[in-house]
Amino acid sequence: MAFVATFVVAVTFAWYTQHVWEDYYITYRSSRNLAVGNGLVYNPGDHLHTFTSPLGVLLPSFALILTGNSSDTVALWIFRAMSAAALSGAAAFLVNLGRRHAFPTLAVFLLAAFLACDAKSVDFTINGMETGFMLLFAAYALWSQFHPSPRSWLHLGCAWAGLMWTRPDSFIYIALIAIGTWIFNRSEITGANRTRLLVTYLKAGALTVALYGPWLAWAAWYYGTPIPHTITAKAAQGAGLAWPQLMHGFWRLPYLIARGETAAEGAFLPAYYLFPSWPAWMIPFGRTLAVIASVLWLLPRVRLEARVASFAFYGGACYLSFVPYYPFPWYFPTIALFAFVALAGVIGQLWGKGSGSTWLRSTRVAVATLVVVLLAAEIRLTLGVAQQVQAQQEFVENRNRRAIGEWLHAHADKGDTVFMEPLGYIGYFSELKTYDWPGLSSREMVTAERMLGRNWIDLICYLQPTWIVMRATGEGDLPQRLPELVDHYRRVIAFDQTGPIRALDVPGRRMLEFDARFVVYRLEKPMRQDADGLEIATPVGSTRLTIGSASMRLVHAPGNVIARVPVGATSVDGQFGFPPDVTNGDVQTDGAEFALYWFDGRERTLLFSRTLHPHENVADRTLQSFHVPLPARDPNHAEARLILQTSPLATMTKDWTCWSDLTFR
Repeated sequence: MAFVATFVVAVTFAWYTQHVWEDYYITYRSSRNLAVGNGLVYNPGDHLHTFTSPLGVLLPSFALILTGNSSDTVALWIFRAMSAAALSGAAAFLVNLGRRHAFPTLAVFLLAAFLACDAKSVDFTINGMETGFMLLFAAYALWSQFHPSPRSWLHLGCAWAGLMWTRPDSFIYIALIAIGTWIFNRSEITGANRTRLLVTYLKAGALTVALYGPWLAWAAWYYGTPIPHTITAKAAQGAGLAWPQLMHGFWRLPYLIARGETAAEGAFLPAYYLFPSWPAWMIPFGRTLAVIASVLWLLPRVRLEARVASFAFYGGACYLSFVPYYPFPWYFPTIALFAFVALAGVIGQLWGKGSGSTWLRSTRVAVATLVVVLLAAEIRLTLGVAQQVQAQQEFVENRNRRAIGEWLHAHADKGDTVFMEPLGYIGYFSELKTYDWPGLSSREMVTAERMLGRNWIDLICYLQPTWIVMRATGEGDLPQRLPELVDHYRRVIAFDQTGPIRALDVPGRRMLEFDARFVVYRLEKPMRQDADGLEIATPVGSTRLTIGSASMRLVHAPGNVIARVPVGATSVDGQFGFPPDVTNGDVQTDGAEFALYWFDGRERTLLFSRTLHPHENVADRTLQSFHVPLPARDPNHAEARLILQTSPLATMTKDWTCWSDLTFR
């Protein structure tokens, strides 16, 4: 019954909303290439690992093959059916877990109802993400932990391998469930003492390696690394794993949840819930449930299954709050499942105590009221999400992003490139080479970002894409966001659904307004002016001039000059500054920042920086000299480069900066 009911809910949600998530088309471009014989790649011939989930890319490819490579729509619905069955399997596992361990009927019902009524779990199951399979194997892992049998290790190994095939960060959830069970173990439930549990884990781990290892080996051979490029690109946005922040947050998590300083509340709320306008009670509702779910593992009298699930929720909430640079909403259904098990387990315990005296019977009334409130709130939010994403599909995805991709496909030339942030629809339907932000599909973008930083002007000047697609909320398009590029890119066409979206009466409408207007620009005037063996990228121009007896390269800020470092060089000398005339006349420069970076192919290191104010400081009007020791070179990586970067201060007026030729020693 749980399986069928959950499947019906998921398919009905898909039929009503027709929602296809942006990221599905990022993965599906590789899926289609595999199905038609181009290999498991985003761009034919470029072996780049542009997807995160192996199952998420292979199953849609298989679905497309079933259609004879004839219909993307039918392939999507086949994948939706697979995903809905996976979500329903998760509900069945939870119900079986509850019945096996004598949960009251109310709690067993809640285990399935929480999952089937959760907006994120249902939406990200049917919109093309791998979420349904993530929930299936997470529920299977919980079921296996509390299923005493000589074959427990076999079930655990299969569940763990399934999680890893679904998403590579699943080892975090595997560890949390296993550690929680080992710490709070009750042998009458698990059928093993702690020593036997360790043996079970070792055997399950060996099976996981046997089942998942071949994929890692193949990916390492085919792509050169088993680490998905999507993870590499996202990691470039963060500062790396900050253990002090993680540990500080770990010990204070419930307090931080209550203050709204974590991502944990997102487990119970719609995707991107901070966009207005949702009911005022929603955020306090989510935070309250998150606080409760995060502390249940600390209570000794809470049943084992609920304590382990609460512990997994706690650890998962810490991970999502303090490790990824942004807690994307499709990460949350897994920890939401843990929270549902914890809450249903405790509600079942409270219900079981409510028999006998009048006071105890009143407990059942309170519990029943709580259940009704929880499910009513969940259903209310899910219905609101259905309205929201149906409108999103129609006005944002179909009329804007897909339409942009199709327009580019019709108007772009072979070999053109496009720079944008929303990669999925535009990348798939345009079929162009994409320089997406932050570089999920492009090694060039990730390399450029590591070398030059995250400033879009620097990146666009260096990569010089043929097309730019800007999300232009209100008037915030190219002239306002990147005015330095206006002379180089011509505005071609706008895709604007602002009026129809503002006329909608749907919850969370502001999220749709964020994607209501896009503008497409085309490159008209080159910005790369490579010369003298240097890579030069600046929106204004570059020439040579002589200042005194020094030959200088003139590069207007913002500008980047990139030089290759000769093998064996240990230091570099040079000069930098402004031409003499920048302080002449009524209009003068307000100065610029000069920086020299070392780039070893993986990360850049600041060697020196200096800000000059020639209009204020007479000493800053002359050329400045530098002598900088160079870092030791790693022979295992790409040849080293030096980046000479100049950045404007408050304005770009007369920011004609210059660098001398470099002398390596």
